[in-house]
Amino acid sequence: MKALYTSLIVAGLIAVTGCNTSPTGGGAGGTGASGTGARGTGASGRHEDGSNSTFKLSGPTNIVDTTVKHGETVTKDITVDAGKDFKEDIAFDTKIDPEGKGVTASVEPKTWSASGAKKVELKVKAEDKAAQGEYTIHVTGKPAKGAPTTVDVKVKVPEKK
Repeated sequence: MKALYTSLIVAGLIAVTGCNTSPTGGGAGGTGASGTGARGTGASGRHEDGSNSTFKLSGPTNIVDTTVKHGETVTKDITVDAGKDFKEDIAFDTKIDPEGKGVTASVEPKTWSASGAKKVELKVKAEDKAAQGEYTIHVTGKPAKGAPTTVDVKVKVPEKK
């Protein structure tokens, strides 16, 4: 019986710590990671014409690392993995699920420059009266041209003590 519980715990940890990377975005005329469109991309993020003008977003993968206590603000990195031919600026937007429960999020800077650093900061705040539980923050990067992409970051607000 002990082996069964251990196996279930290990399987759960593997599921929680999996890869957290968005589908491919950008690429004028493409439709993200679906591989369709006049200049759609395949899994490699390269266009049929040989260019590499797409981007992906990645964020924290472990909910244990993204615990936000009441009255606290936590900063986590979102990495922008842009192809060498990607030259667009990316505007960021956040949506929290469930919303209206006392957790807020923002990305700084709100607009990423193709000539800038490869990371932006996700700032997550749990108000003093935030509801306990797990939240999903949808971070969407929208290039000036091409398809947007979203990475989901899970956070946990523990019981208030």
